[in-house]
Amino acid sequence: MNTAPAVSEPTRSALGPPPPSGGRRRPLNGTLSLRPAGLWLVASLELRQRIRSVRWYVALGVWTLVLLGIGVLGLAPTLYSAQWEEIQPVAAVVFSLQIILVAFAMLLVVPALSAGSINGDRTAGTLATLQASLLSPLEIVLGKLLAGVLTGLAFLLLALPSVVPIALLGGIGPLYFLRVVAVIVVLTVCVTAIGLGLSAVTARQLGSVVLAYVVVIGVAVVLPIAWGASSFFLIQEREVTAYHPSYTEQTDSAMPDTCVAETETREVPRVDLSLPLLWGNPVVLLAEAAPPLAQNYWEQSEDENADALRMLKTGMRGAATIAHPAQFNSCGPDMDGYPAHLGEPPNRPLWPMGLTLWMAAGGLALAVATWRLAVPITRLGAGSRIA
Repeated sequence: MNTAPAVSEPTRSALGPPPPSGGRRRPLNGTLSLRPAGLWLVASLELRQRIRSVRWYVALGVWTLVLLGIGVLGLAPTLYSAQWEEIQPVAAVVFSLQIILVAFAMLLVVPALSAGSINGDRTAGTLATLQASLLSPLEIVLGKLLAGVLTGLAFLLLALPSVVPIALLGGIGPLYFLRVVAVIVVLTVCVTAIGLGLSAVTARQLGSVVLAYVVVIGVAVVLPIAWGASSFFLIQEREVTAYHPSYTEQTDSAMPDTCVAETETREVPRVDLSLPLLWGNPVVLLAEAAPPLAQNYWEQSEDENADALRMLKTGMRGAATIAHPAQFNSCGPDMDGYPAHLGEPPNRPLWPMGLTLWMAAGGLALAVATWRLAVPITRLGAGSRIA
């Protein structure tokens, strides 16, 4: 086995006094020690290694061109043929679809950048050099996390030139825009942390990358399909009072003006019981960051732009309270006999649970990665290289 190279004197002085000799396991405060110098040292090493690669610049260039092309293709026909007052609602819809695309693209890029960071260094024989230095395991893990997050943010910044003009044309408010960007940043940090944890517990770089993609695709695609399928067997037969619009004999209006109550037995799909499957879905979290639609949107739709995220948020809030009596009311508030006693369904946001799940998974992954990098190593997989 090759001997790990010694740490240079300037690096030793920057990181502090050397640890006590004896070859024993570091104490807990040494494993969890965190110094800005050590954190930035690991992050800078990771970033320099990526910047030296030509594929890094090719990926950034392709990413920017693809997103700009999608934005132009989505909005150019409207700008060419529509009147100015018709551009804003179309641009709002294009913005919501493009921000969803950016979020999915980020979730596809980040695992490839982070999920092979630790086991890739172990395969190359460079991880032992860091472990033998004055760097603590926590500094190594958080330094790699910082480098992965900064790399992901570089892709996000390059996506803004294609998103900001469409947001301005669509009348998207600054708070709305900042909230969806913040959600993407939080997801980037959490997915990067999960990738580091997987790279610490798997021996092969390919295996950890595949597992990271399994996690992302499972949360973003498989669980929503499972939630939709649950509506076929989570069915409750119950007696409900449904309110329908109706006509009176004295009116000549083409619109109904009376609300009629009918008691009937319905099969109600209790998708609210399986809604935890969607708590961590990235699109649902983006929709939670969107402003809600007005209650009377369908009567006065010209005052608001209903993009895909705002519509999804309204649908998710309805699914969370699908058994509430107000969900069986189809009447307008200006009709005679309108059931005002039903009240409004409770407002049950999903983002606290979703972000908590992502942050808990990311924190657990960082803890596992830190534990796996503690020295001396008590257990190592067969065929794993140390140095």
